[in-house]
Amino acid sequence: MGPGDFACDISDDFPAPAGVTKLAWALPSRAPDSLGPAGRVIHLAARSSVHRSTGDAAEVYASNVAGTVSVLEYAVERCPGARFLLVSSSDVYGSSNGFLAEGSPLAPRSPYAGSKAAAETAARQFEASSGLDLLIARPFPHFGPFQSADFVLPAFASRIVRALRHGGREIEVGNLAPVRDFTYVSDVVAAYEVILDKGARGEVYNVCSGEGRSIGEMLGLLFRIAGADFRTVAGASLARPSDILEQVGDPAKLERLGWRRSVSLEKGLSELLGWWEGMT
Repeated sequence: MGPGDFACDISDDFPAPAGVTKLAWALPSRAPDSLGPAGRVIHLAARSSVHRSTGDAAEVYASNVAGTVSVLEYAVERCPGARFLLVSSSDVYGSSNGFLAEGSPLAPRSPYAGSKAAAETAARQFEASSGLDLLIARPFPHFGPFQSADFVLPAFASRIVRALRHGGREIEVGNLAPVRDFTYVSDVVAAYEVILDKGARGEVYNVCSGEGRSIGEMLGLLFRIAGADFRTVAGASLARPSDILEQVGDPAKLERLGWRRSVSLEKGLSELLGWWEGMT
């Protein structure tokens, strides 16, 4: 890869778009010798399941914090002058009854959230010591094809498709009350591009829509798109004691850079459901 290319911390178990070079890099570890300099580094790699993090906190912190340090070291040593986008998470915030802005207090409530807050701290230390051109994105929940069924919307979509095919009448659910700010994956990718192109050095940007929907509302949209209705049954294994009741972000700072959500929730959920129909 040459200067100006994008460097990604990726696995090699999925198809890459044309022009993208895949390179397996097990974090935390030093960057492979074959990984050369880049003009932009986007660090997204993490153990990202909030639910699973509660049972494997040590591994989550090792991967997400020490792994981030590995990528920061690569950027400082091999990519002088590169813009570095650290993808954190809205989970670093706590629950809120209003819009969460970038200056809202951090109150992580899971090992995953704590590891993301700690990764931000590590990045700030590199910024201070090396002059790293750092940007931080805090995406709120997003969804789309290829997303694991460990996450709520693809889990719903996969269960709906199975029920439709096998004549099922019930869908197992967890807590449907929490309110979240969902964005389709292509709009999230567009946000990262805008932040890299126009973001101010050292700043944090929420990636969100400003629209809160309960998990139950999102499930209802999926039912409507699928053209079917099901009885919901509570699944004991799906309960999350540390569930945040409400998180809706303030997108104003990102929107001032020119970003706008372009994919409606209905369109995005239709794409998600269609992908699971092709996979199941």
